[in-house]
Amino acid sequence: MEDKNLKYLLKDMVEAHGEGLYKMAFRYTGDHHAAEDIVQETFLRALRNLERYDRNRPAGPWLYRIALNLCRNRAARRREYPEEVESKLEKCSGEGMTESSNPEKMVLQQEGEQELTEIIGRLPEKYRAPLILKHVNQMSYQEICNVLGWQLSLVKNRLYRGRMMLKAELMKRGEQNHETLP
Repeated sequence: MEDKNLKYLLKDMVEAHGEGLYKMAFRYTGDHHAAEDIVQETFLRALRNLERYDRNRPAGPWLYRIALNLCRNRAARRREYPEEVESKLEKCSGEGMTESSNPEKMVLQQEGEQELTEIIGRLPEKYRAPLILKHVNQMSYQEICNVLGWQLSLVKNRLYRGRMMLKAELMKRGEQNHETLP
């Protein structure tokens, strides 16, 4: 492939998938710099392995798989989970919040986001990955299947079980919080 075509292909990939890859990497790492490094490494690896890429298929699943593997490798090396995360899950996106919004609501929302992030960070990988892809990156079931290489029934099952684990943990924490009140 000519250098000019390669340059445009890579530019199109970055424009189309860079932000989504960053969101996923940031949710995994909880660190802006680590997320940026993972996205950069994703595109470097894609560039190095472009001859393996089937141009008849969408680039998204291929890039997300590379990034997901980099996130998993980093977590395995460091055995770390997100501690403080500023980005938001779909439910806690803060949409509609303005500078004039109630500061108390904003603090409570941030605390809720941190709690949710901590819980997601402790979920087993098989539940965490599809939850992040679905609710942070807003991927369809089929897109998640393509990224993870799973059957549709497995994706739906893991999302259901992951949501149930989240719900159970949030309910458990809610009961603990009520017990500590005077």
